[in-house]
Amino acid sequence: MDHFKKATIVLVTFKSQHIIEKCLNNLEEEYDKILIENSNDLNFTNYLEKKYKNLKCYNTGYDAGFGPALNIGFDKTKTEYIISMNPDSFPEKGCFEKLIKTAEDYNQVGMVTPITYVKNNSKESKQYGYFKKNIQPIKDSKNKLFVDYVNGNVFLIKKDLIDEIGKFDENIFSEFEELDFQRRIYNAKKKIIIDFNAKSQHLEGKSADPKYDFEMKCETSWHHSWSMFYYYKKHWGFNNAFFKCFPLAIMYILKAMLSMIKGNKKNYTIYKLMFLGFVNSLLNKKSFYRAEID
Repeated sequence: MDHFKKATIVLVTFKSQHIIEKCLNNLEEEYDKILIENSNDLNFTNYLEKKYKNLKCYNTGYDAGFGPALNIGFDKTKTEYIISMNPDSFPEKGCFEKLIKTAEDYNQVGMVTPITYVKNNSKESKQYGYFKKNIQPIKDSKNKLFVDYVNGNVFLIKKDLIDEIGKFDENIFSEFEELDFQRRIYNAKKKIIIDFNAKSQHLEGKSADPKYDFEMKCETSWHHSWSMFYYYKKHWGFNNAFFKCFPLAIMYILKAMLSMIKGNKKNYTIYKLMFLGFVNSLLNKKSFYRAEID
């Protein structure tokens, strides 16, 4: 069918050995797939390439982050459409065909996503919204919802969109990289559409092996604060970023002190890292923190 030749699926992995085969087994094998592994584990990627049809793997050689790795996938893609998805996402059969059709049926499309289900596939995700306040989400007659931003665990874009708005900002290691990309779609007056006829399940936070949960939480916490300040500074300037993020930073350091008094070492570490992420972004330092994983 034509739709199989129109799109390439791009996946970014890091410590995803526990789930990636389940993910790939769920996908329609006719689509070309590109996997970017954020490590130098060639045994892992060679194994996957031998096992799966139409799959090409690339290693970054180190933990490059989601955006920089996804950009490699963008560069390697030759098809009209690119479908990005997380290893812990499980779209229903026919989901991508519906996303492609939606992209073709509407004008000025920037991004199309399926509706995502979470909590063991029992709850519809509400992780979408609008940059302006007091906008009521209303679907059109074709069961499509137009939004300004959405959780991007699965999304489709046209490859030529990248020529217009640029790739993912590689200064952002993780957190806010999708929001920054979608803000640029919004600024370019393109549509972001959730297709409620296309469905996908998201396990939320299961892309990396659960045995690294605390290490990954540490990494996410540092980068959430770093990227938040960077994002607001990029789009609204230093002063707005400071007044947005500084009260949160004070809260983090107070919670870190309280956790230390209570003897809760894990919470102390998390809040300390959130504070330090803000400080490093404030000082214009790079997003250097990485999870301490062998």
